[in-house]
Amino acid sequence: MTDEMPEVVFHIYPADCDMLGHVNHATMLAFLERARWELLERQDMGGVRDFASVPVWSVVRHVDIDYFAQSLPGDNLAIRSGLLAVKNTSYIVKQDVKKVGSGVLVAQASIVFVSIDRTGKPVRVPEAWRTLLPHWPEGSDSRTR
Repeated sequence: MTDEMPEVVFHIYPADCDMLGHVNHATMLAFLERARWELLERQDMGGVRDFASVPVWSVVRHVDIDYFAQSLPGDNLAIRSGLLAVKNTSYIVKQDVKKVGSGVLVAQASIVFVSIDRTGKPVRVPEAWRTLLPHWPEGSDSRTR
């Protein structure tokens, strides 16, 4: 696995912003989710449609986001995503959001997911999921959790 983390870039439009003129929390959550799906769709698995047909799903258990700078209309944001940890029935995805060009850290998130079966019971994280996203590099340049 390369040390380079894949990025997904989003352009900020006025419709992405709140009445104060900066990207609001709900929009940032949507960008983070879309970045994760984009990376999964780059894999050979085919993306979201494949996930709907498997017997194990992921659900969000906890989201932790820190904000460090504003995002305004016209900004381009690069989101990097990677696995921070994989446990028995859960895994943690770490994401950071930086302004393209300046590299300013805008936000950083850790999202805990739980693997469940169709009845909603937690199950072991499937082996294939343990390598779907790159592992977050130790000692990376962004803040750590």
